[in-house]
Amino acid sequence: MNWKAILSCSVCILCIVMSVKDAAPALQAARSAADSVDLTARFVAAGNGDALKRKYLVMRKGRRADATVLVAPATVRASLAGFGGKCNLKMLVAPAFNVGDGMQMDLTLVDAGERRPIYSRYFDAGRKAEDRVWISIEVPLDLHGSGDVYLEIKVSGGPQGDLVADWLAFAEALMASERTPR
Repeated sequence: MNWKAILSCSVCILCIVMSVKDAAPALQAARSAADSVDLTARFVAAGNGDALKRKYLVMRKGRRADATVLVAPATVRASLAGFGGKCNLKMLVAPAFNVGDGMQMDLTLVDAGERRPIYSRYFDAGRKAEDRVWISIEVPLDLHGSGDVYLEIKVSGGPQGDLVADWLAFAEALMASERTPR
């Protein structure tokens, strides 16, 4: 073999190695996306169906999202059937407006009729600038895999009971199974 052929083969091998190395994060992201389920399609309103708005355009600090919105007072449920073991609930949440006395969000895990609070947060975009952006929430869960498990999201008014502009948007609501590294 001459030196040109050796150099050409070396360049090809280097290109292959670099492309595989650069593709690894994309492959990992694709695997993570495949391991998670978007719960927004599973949301069902408990009571007032007008309180659940799908595909509502919400912009927060320059980030525009096609969101699911809950208009307080509202409660929605999403079935977690098919999930078991250690999982993570990941959500991007934001008040849709910067007015009013704020609103309360409570997340509850309902398993065979037993209710367990898993997360709670008060939002006040009218007074707190940090509540005027998409806020990332992550809640670790340990599910037993029964088919009768639900995530319940309740949005209620602020401390004065004023429901004006108490709209809470979810840009994502993903349930992801934890995988052990191979």
